[in-house]
Amino acid sequence: MVVSHMWVLGIEPLVLCKTYSTKLNKFPVFNINDDLNDLCTSAVSPNTTKATRYALNVWRYWCMTNGLKDHTDITKIPAVKLNELLENFYVTVKKSDGSDFLATSLHAIRRGLDRILKNAGVGFSITSSTFSSSTKKLKEKLWVLSKAGMSGARSRNIVYFSLSDEEEMWQAGCLGDDSPITLLSTVVKYNSQYLNMRTLQEHADLMYGDIELLKDPQNQPYFARTDSVKRESRSGSTRVCHGKIYHEHSRGHKQCPYCLLYKYMYIHRPPTQMDAKSPFYLTARKEATDMGNVWYEEQRMGLRSLRGIVPNLARKVKLDNCENFTFVSFTQVSRRLSSHSCCQ
Repeated sequence: MVVSHMWVLGIEPLVLCKTYSTKLNKFPVFNINDDLNDLCTSAVSPNTTKATRYALNVWRYWCMTNGLKDHTDITKIPAVKLNELLENFYVTVKKSDGSDFLATSLHAIRRGLDRILKNAGVGFSITSSTFSSSTKKLKEKLWVLSKAGMSGARSRNIVYFSLSDEEEMWQAGCLGDDSPITLLSTVVKYNSQYLNMRTLQEHADLMYGDIELLKDPQNQPYFARTDSVKRESRSGSTRVCHGKIYHEHSRGHKQCPYCLLYKYMYIHRPPTQMDAKSPFYLTARKEATDMGNVWYEEQRMGLRSLRGIVPNLARKVKLDNCENFTFVSFTQVSRRLSSHSCCQ
């Protein structure tokens, strides 16, 4: 009987439908029409909505199968209690067939849950320092998964861009500041080169406050990746510089890494996304004549889009094996071009 089945799962029988359905090796898909499910809807893309709903289903299923039916609504849990629950969640959550999630999937679930909390306006993020103990548990689980060969990262025979490849990108208009996508692609390129950002996860986790505008002893301005937002969760930690970006006008200001990063961070970004804890990479708006100075949405860029930036650059200049190009593909070029690669 449907009603009794729902009571067993800890959901009051207000909706006359089967509470969730499962298929072999598929995770439960809940069919509850409620406000929490509506918080998963994203204006950015159907893929983001789908990923967020999946994260919600994972959380609900974990709660129901662990005697935590009162906590299925994650938006109603106080921060301290949620941190405590997440400590256990990251370590014990499994697929419906009892196997572990890949590390990349666990990351995606965390982002989905955080997106729900943001859409609900609860006033905190599960990536903040308040959740440092659960984040530590997550990192420990990710390490175990990686050691077991379950990182989820695609194995690639990485290839590198040549200087002529890069020059062709500029000439073809794939790089520069002529559109939201080209500027974003250029920022990804320079962050990979000068700020030592080699992996998708490093780019995905980057927050607005992790890159700071500073001055050196000669009073020269530069951008530095200091990971200041991450440092907040580590008491007593000192500023560490992971790379610098100075003015470089030898090829003109149109290709200057400093000028282009400045435009992305201070000119074309929504003012609401200039808080230190705002995501660094934002979704590009569709090009339009009335776009004005704001080129990006108030929404974190999706993982799939972020992952595809470098292969798309390779594709636009008609290189072979485009999927083998990744953020690391720029690093050899940076060794030849960068004159300010370490902290002073």
